[in-house]
Amino acid sequence: MADAAAAAPAAPNPGEVYEREMVPGLFGPWAADLVERAAPAAGARVLDVACGTGVVTRLLPPRVGPTGRIVGLDLNPGMLAAARASAAGVPIEWLEGSAQAMPLPDGAFDFVFCQQGLQFFPDKAAALREMHRVLAPGGRLFVAVWKSSAHCPGFAAMERALAKYVGADAAKLPPFSFGDRAALRGVIAGAGFRDLVIRAEVKMTRFPSPEAFFRTITAGAPGMLGLLAQLTEPQRRELISEINETLAPHLDDTGLAFPQPAHVASARK
Repeated sequence: MADAAAAAPAAPNPGEVYEREMVPGLFGPWAADLVERAAPAAGARVLDVACGTGVVTRLLPPRVGPTGRIVGLDLNPGMLAAARASAAGVPIEWLEGSAQAMPLPDGAFDFVFCQQGLQFFPDKAAALREMHRVLAPGGRLFVAVWKSSAHCPGFAAMERALAKYVGADAAKLPPFSFGDRAALRGVIAGAGFRDLVIRAEVKMTRFPSPEAFFRTITAGAPGMLGLLAQLTEPQRRELISEINETLAPHLDDTGLAFPQPAHVASARK
């Protein structure tokens, strides 16, 4: 028995699953769009807050060139390990630290990005004040947060299925907890930013199947999914069966495809 346990494959690092499966299926298209909107030029100093595995960060070197500076900040060492592995040899500084108390000097950056991280910060106002602090005068902020799960068929199906086990309130998924545009506007403006514009955007999320979607999300971001990540395997199989049925209308010839809306905010210091 001990030999069998020793021979069993190790559970994958969530950061590795996130990078391998979630980035192409969910985050990659948004990252490219955010960087394209910002269009940092050669020599720009750029900070990516809550950088995860670096999906936004590693798009920046070709734009800022050798005279620029790129820093990816994240609190999760596993995500940073995957980021370093995915961008080995690329001139990016990876920094472990909190968005609410960044170990960075005032006015050090021309651009600050935060893609799908703001909703997880315990003190969003403090994090945005920090982003404002580290920006140079006239520097620009680009933030993306998902709209509520009610606008997203895939994650809404997860919440409905999970609610049968834990109740509707406990089933609410943390990534969709900050989808209100007025709340987003208030906290960004309250941090001192000006020229604030919030746009609603939609892209397609794609996975090979509803089961692949569920298992990838729960393996790649367990700390972000609340009680969903704590189900037993029999409960997971039951939940997957229900999700398969609910999401059948969102299957095409390549697998599962559903719209994923977000608020994309830009502002200036």
